[in-house]
Amino acid sequence: MSEAVDLLADLTADQQAAVKHGEGPLLILAGAGSGKTRVITRRVAYLLQSGVPAHRILAITFTNKAAGEMKTRVEKLVPGNKVWVSTFHSLGARLLRQYGERLGFDRNFTIYDMDDRNKIVKSALEATGIDNVKFSPERIGGAISKAKNALTTPPQYERTATDFFTQTVAKVYPLYEKRLRSANAMDFDDLLYLPALALKTNEELRRDLDARFQYVLIDEYQDTNSAQYQIAKGLSITHPNICVVGDPDQSIYKWRGSDIKNILDFERDFPAARVITLAQNYRSTKAILHAAGTLIDHNKQRKKKDLITDNPQGEAVNVLTFDNGLEEAEGVVVRIKEAVKAGKFKYRDHAIFMRINALTRSLESAFVKHGVPFQIVKGLAFFERKENRDVLAYLRLIANPQDTVSFLRVVNEPPRGIGKVSLDKLQSFAAQHEIGLLAAAGQVARVTDIKGKGATGLRDFHRMITELRTKLDLPPHELVSLALVKSGYEAMLRESGDEDDAERLANVSELVTAAKQFHDANPDSTIGDFLEQITLASDVDAWDEHTDHVSVMTLHASKGLEFPVVYVLAVEQGLLPHERSLHNDEEIEEERRLCFVGMTRAMKELYLCHAKMREFRGSLNYCIPSTFLDELPRDVQFSDTSVARNRARTAADEWRAKVGPAAKDWADTGARPYLPPKKPNPDLKPTIPDAPQTGLAVGVLVQHEEFGLGSVTDVSGYGALRRVKIRFPGSGEKTFVVDKVKLKIVGRKKPQE
Repeated sequence: MSEAVDLLADLTADQQAAVKHGEGPLLILAGAGSGKTRVITRRVAYLLQSGVPAHRILAITFTNKAAGEMKTRVEKLVPGNKVWVSTFHSLGARLLRQYGERLGFDRNFTIYDMDDRNKIVKSALEATGIDNVKFSPERIGGAISKAKNALTTPPQYERTATDFFTQTVAKVYPLYEKRLRSANAMDFDDLLYLPALALKTNEELRRDLDARFQYVLIDEYQDTNSAQYQIAKGLSITHPNICVVGDPDQSIYKWRGSDIKNILDFERDFPAARVITLAQNYRSTKAILHAAGTLIDHNKQRKKKDLITDNPQGEAVNVLTFDNGLEEAEGVVVRIKEAVKAGKFKYRDHAIFMRINALTRSLESAFVKHGVPFQIVKGLAFFERKENRDVLAYLRLIANPQDTVSFLRVVNEPPRGIGKVSLDKLQSFAAQHEIGLLAAAGQVARVTDIKGKGATGLRDFHRMITELRTKLDLPPHELVSLALVKSGYEAMLRESGDEDDAERLANVSELVTAAKQFHDANPDSTIGDFLEQITLASDVDAWDEHTDHVSVMTLHASKGLEFPVVYVLAVEQGLLPHERSLHNDEEIEEERRLCFVGMTRAMKELYLCHAKMREFRGSLNYCIPSTFLDELPRDVQFSDTSVARNRARTAADEWRAKVGPAAKDWADTGARPYLPPKKPNPDLKPTIPDAPQTGLAVGVLVQHEEFGLGSVTDVSGYGALRRVKIRFPGSGEKTFVVDKVKLKIVGRKKPQE
C-alpha cells in the first residue's frame, strides 16, 4: 500500500476521504478551484492500485479537453492503464457502435451536426407541407432536441402536444426520425437519447453494462440532463458504486436541458450515499472568493458552503464603468497591454468573458488597433469552412454510403453536370425503391428520365465513391489525401486562378495535417474515429492555451478553466442577467451561477465591466448596471470613471457614519442603502432628465413615451441606482433607472384592478 500512500500524501483530509471511499454511492460537492480533477483522477488511480481491473472503471466528463486531461493524469499515476475515460456523447457513440446490432442500428452511422440536422428537419417539413417560414427548421429542431433530452419519444410527444406549435412538431418528429435512420445517421441528442432509452427498457443490456462498469465516476454532475441522468443511474443499479463530482453553484446549462435537481436530489436517489464537501479553494485570492461567495449566497437552489483559501487577500475586485461599449473594449485592451508592458503578466494570463458571442466585434477592432494578440474561442471554425465541410462530406459518404446529406453536398462538387432536375428524379427513384441516393446513382441507367451529362456524372460519382470505400482501412490522413485527388476537388482548387481558391487549397491541405496529427496521437484510429472527434468537439476544445495571446470566450465556455486575470464585460441588465431570464426566479439564479462561474475563473485579479450606453442589435441603448453588482460585498472597488456611482457610494458612506453600528445589518446582507446625490449628474446626456421622478410607488399609473400607459409594480434602490418596474399592457414588465427615464404620473390603479 506504499504506492497508495503516495497518492494521498499531498491531499487534504476531505480529499483523502473522497479518494479512499470504497463501495457505495459517493457525492463529492467540489467548490470552485477545490482540486476536483485531482481528486477524481487520484480516486481512479487508487481503485487501480487497490486491485480493481481497469475495464471495470468508467470515468465520464463533459468536454474532450477535460477527458484528455483526466487520461493524461491517470496515465502518469498508473502507466499503461486501460481505464475508459470519455465524454457523455463519446460514451454514447461508442456504446451504439458496440451494441448497435443488438439495438437495431448499423454501427457505421454518421453523426450529424446541427447544420445537417436542420437540413433533415427542413426536408421533413417540406414533406408534410408545413410552412417552414412560420416554423423554421431551427425552431422545430430545437423542440425535437429538447424532447430527446427529456427522453420523450415521438408517440409520447404527440400525446402531450396541446397547441399549434407542439402539434406541428409532433407531425415532423417521427418523419425526422425516419429520415435520420434511412440515412444511417444520428444527431447529437441520439448519442444520449438512444443509450438512455436502451438502459431503461432493455434490462439484459443494462445488466451487462452495469456488470462491466462496476465503478462509475462522473465529473460536472450538476450539468447532467435527463438522458445523462438515466445513463448514470442505469449503470449503477446492480453495482451502485457511483461517484459523482459537482457543484450546484456551477450549474449553468439549463438552456440545453441540464437539471440542477440531479445533484441536489442525489441523496434521495441513492439513500446510502456518502457526502464529502471540498471547500478549500486553491485558485483564487481571498478578495475574489469573498466577492463570488457573497454573490452566490443570494441563490436559494444550492447546497450552502463557504469557500475558504490559504491564498493571500490579493487586490480588491474592481467594477469598471465606461461611457459606452466601444470605450469598454478599448479600455480593457489598453489595460491588458499596459500590464504586459510593465512585466506584470503575459498576454496568455488574461481572459475576457462575455454572456454572448455577439459582443466580441468591438473587442476584435481594439485588439487589432493596439497590436494585442488574441484568440476568440468560438468552436472549431477551421472545420466549418466551406471547403473543409465539402471534404469531410466526402469522407462521411465513404464511411457511410447511406448518408443523404453528404451525398447531396458533394455529388456536384466539383461540377459534374448534375442539375437539380436530375437530383430530384434520382431522389424520387431512391424513395420508390427504398434505397440510398448513392445506390440509386449506381442504378442511374434504370432512371430513364436522367440522360446525358447528368447520367454520366452520377455513374462516375458512384464508381469513384465505391472505389474509395475499398480504402477505408488506410490511416485517416492517407484517405483524406486520396479523396482530394480522386474526387477532383484538389485539382479544381489548384487550377483555379482565384486567389481565394489558393487559400482554400491551403485549408484542405491543413485538413490532411490535422488527420495525421490525430492518427499520430491515436495509431489505431480509423477515418470514422477522426470524423467523430471533429463532430463531437466543443468550443473549448479549440482553445490554444500555450500561445501567448488573450483568450476571449463566453462565460459558458470558461467553465473549468482558470486565468490569473479575468475581465467580465457587459455586466448589465438584459445581458448579464440575460433579458430572457428577468421574469423567472429560477433562470435569474442560473444567470447568477453563470456570473459566479466567470468570477471564480480568476486567480489574482478580477474586473467586472459595464457601460452607460451600448450599441447592440443595430441601436444605441442606455444600459442599466446589473443587479448582480448590487449584490457584491462592500470591499469591491468601483472605478472613478462613473461620477454618479461614486457620489452614490460617498452618500452611502456618509449615511453609514451617521447611522453607526446599525449599518452593519445592511452590509451583512450585501444591500447598499444609496442616498440621492445632492447635485444633478453632469455625465448624463441632455436628452435624459437630470431630476429624479417623485411620487413613484407600487400601483401608480404612469405614461411612457414609447410603451404608453403602465402600472408601477416595484420601486427599489437609492439615488443614481433607484429603479422602477412598470407593467405595460402588450409589452410586459420593463425595468428603468429612475434618473434616466421620463415618466408622467397620471393616477393610481383602483384596488379592484
